[in-house]
Amino acid sequence: MDKRAKIILYTLAAVLLGLFIIESSRPRPINWRASYTSGDKIPLGAYVLYDNLDEIFSDSRIESVDQVPIEFLRNHEKDSTATYFFLNDYLNFDKTETEYLLDFAERGNKVFISSSYVYGPLADTLNLKTSSSSFYPAGEDTLRTRLVNPAFQDRSYVYHRAGAYRYFESYDTLRTKILGEVLSFNPNSNYFETLFADDRSAEELDSIIAQNPTGFEATQAAELKTRKTPQVNYIEVSVGKGSFYINLNPVAYSNYYMLNGKHQYVTESLSYLDNEVIYFDEYGKSGRKVVTSPMRFVLSTPALSWAYYLAVTALLLYMIFVSKREQRILPVVEPLKNDTIDFTKTIGNLYYQSGDYTSIVDKKILFFLERLRSTYYLDTEQLNEAFIKKLSVKAAVPLQETRELIELINKLRLQPLHNQYELQELNKRIEAFLKK
Repeated sequence: MDKRAKIILYTLAAVLLGLFIIESSRPRPINWRASYTSGDKIPLGAYVLYDNLDEIFSDSRIESVDQVPIEFLRNHEKDSTATYFFLNDYLNFDKTETEYLLDFAERGNKVFISSSYVYGPLADTLNLKTSSSSFYPAGEDTLRTRLVNPAFQDRSYVYHRAGAYRYFESYDTLRTKILGEVLSFNPNSNYFETLFADDRSAEELDSIIAQNPTGFEATQAAELKTRKTPQVNYIEVSVGKGSFYINLNPVAYSNYYMLNGKHQYVTESLSYLDNEVIYFDEYGKSGRKVVTSPMRFVLSTPALSWAYYLAVTALLLYMIFVSKREQRILPVVEPLKNDTIDFTKTIGNLYYQSGDYTSIVDKKILFFLERLRSTYYLDTEQLNEAFIKKLSVKAAVPLQETRELIELINKLRLQPLHNQYELQELNKRIEAFLKK
């Protein structure tokens, strides 16, 4: 690697290291995402609520439910003294789920729902209509609410962040009991104060509306009139032997407000749910963690995602710099062929075909003795009994077999002529000896 490539590589490494240090040391911004799961400790999670349910419902058993409502309700068709607890920024029950929830309530159970909206088949069945998105001053998310039960001493609670001014525009008065209201609240915005003084009477507002019912000022006047009048945001709807409890202020049950002096509202609003068992829904949550693949799990975890991105970056850098240093493919060079063996075979075939067995026997003996000298360092001048014993020991061949081979060699060396049988016998004995 040349000097220029090293400088580039070290610079990139320093930049990545600097970014990693800055990112890891930077304080994390507050996550205001709506979650409402029992394990989430972010402001709009429900960790504090779930952790304190044992104290709020001291005589009840708390169970976490991570199932589709239909599946859960099918498995609890005999319950009659239970509460199904739903909490989320929005909840949408389809027709089948609505039928199961109604059947659950009719047996004497209770269904608690805290959500900013109630719509769909459940709202239609219970004859409920919640307020839609109407005119609000820019940036306003503050509301004041209270519980109407005299036992709660008319205490009101202000929710100044992440709240939503929601109320029931209509409900079935024959089977609905009002439990809570959202009250008028003068926000920090001066927009209403510019057009309408706070002390404007309802008659004055009605006059503005009557002058131009479809005009912009009339819309603002109608909104201000609505806000100057308490609106229902928490109700109990009787269904058979049980009830639905519906609250349009889910942020009240979040970590942020339960840790900021609003826990009493939660305790008082849940005092109506005094059943034997409380089923806390964990399935219908905005912050429900759903991991469908290993990669999604990696990218959803900050530490693992950083490790993944760094690994990919390092791999790219490696490919960029190493690719420039890779040598082109060298052609395969076949080794020189050893023609000595082929030459020897050819000469041997010539001798054999000519019938000169004596020459082949002589050369076979010479080659064998030469191998003994180079391998075992023996003197082959005298092939006597002493030589036979030494060879037997060094070659690890039985003495008798060694003696027979040497005696055969001595015998053939004394003969002037040899035949094919003697050549084959000599070759067989030598190969057997060498194999051992």
